[in-house]
Amino acid sequence: MSPAIKPNYHQTPLDEVRERTRVDEEGHVYVLPATEGGEETYVGQFSAGDAEAALQYFTRKFDELYNRALLLRARVATQADSAGSLRSSQATLSKELEAGTWVGDVVGLRSILNEISQGIDAVAAEEKRQNQEAVTAKIAVREDIVRAAEELAAVEPDRQHWKSAQERMNELFDQWKSEQRTPPRLSKSQEDPLWKRFREARSTFERHRKAFFVRRDKEAAEVKKAKEELIAEAEKLQHSTEFGPTTKAYHRLMDQWKELGRGPRKTEDAQWARFRAAQDVFFSARDQANAQIDAEYGENLKKKEEILGKLRELMPFTKPEAVRERYLALIAAWDAAGKVPRTDIKRMERAIGEVQDAFREAEGATRSPREAARNDRQSEMIEQLEDTIAQLERERDQAASQGDDKGKREAEEALAARRSWLKMLTSS
Repeated sequence: MSPAIKPNYHQTPLDEVRERTRVDEEGHVYVLPATEGGEETYVGQFSAGDAEAALQYFTRKFDELYNRALLLRARVATQADSAGSLRSSQATLSKELEAGTWVGDVVGLRSILNEISQGIDAVAAEEKRQNQEAVTAKIAVREDIVRAAEELAAVEPDRQHWKSAQERMNELFDQWKSEQRTPPRLSKSQEDPLWKRFREARSTFERHRKAFFVRRDKEAAEVKKAKEELIAEAEKLQHSTEFGPTTKAYHRLMDQWKELGRGPRKTEDAQWARFRAAQDVFFSARDQANAQIDAEYGENLKKKEEILGKLRELMPFTKPEAVRERYLALIAAWDAAGKVPRTDIKRMERAIGEVQDAFREAEGATRSPREAARNDRQSEMIEQLEDTIAQLERERDQAASQGDDKGKREAEEALAARRSWLKMLTSS
């Protein structure tokens, strides 16, 4: 009870009681009539004492009832209990009051009980208002739950993060059940439409989830099957010595593997290991073959390094006619020396090109304009032929390393013709 509101204490004065009552010799107590000519009202008997004790006894009983009413009025003022509990207490007091004959201010007590009844009505109205607010808030919470479930169900299946989405949907269902258990309870008309929406959202979500995983399992099985076919083809090619076409074939297989995407988690790593192992067998053999070829070309590189050194000894070409025969002989020796390892091709071509450019420039500076023009055209043709021959040599070598006999043969035929033209030009 609030300390600001305390019940009063009622005590009926005995003088007033003596004026309104009568006690006979046997201890029977009567209330005198309020008007002349009226009848006495019998209160009860008290045989454990004299008349004064009898009046005190029945007065004390009335005061107890009165003070219970005062206490109830204080409880109503502080809303210490629910309206239902307070109304039950008020009804009990009223029943006791009306059921008996009392010594005391019955009219005043009845007025207090009426006041209490009005106060309880006010408490009930406040409870109703608070309950309506609580119900409104409860509906808002349910609406939030339903809306969140509908948003989850509306996500495109292929864009849904199903693990976290499933956890979220389970959380929403647990929240729904928790809200059902806690007061205030919603009426059937309030809850049913929300439950229908929530149930439909969960059903849609579950239908999308099942369809997604059925489709994904089907696609995964198809990916697994397709990769098995790629593995079989890769294993079939792993011992091929046709390095060029097979290299291209492996590149094609790798592109197809990537296009398929990842397969089932349980088999993807094992399939990749088998696919990669077949490639490793082939590319290891190819690297060994290329290494052997490069080793063979290493001797050619030594010869060309020596020839390049001798050509540089002739520089600068201040008198090109004096060293022309020696220069052409060294160039012929350079061509005859053969191919060099792939890693040294560009470096050696750049070095010999610098020497040749320097010689042509020197020749142009020592000849007449007509001769220079003719030699420029001849030098340009020679340069083009040399570039073509270098390109054809690379194509021939590549065809040989790839086991492409037809390509190798065509490159050699083209080389023979262009070397013949080059020889005619350089000897003129």
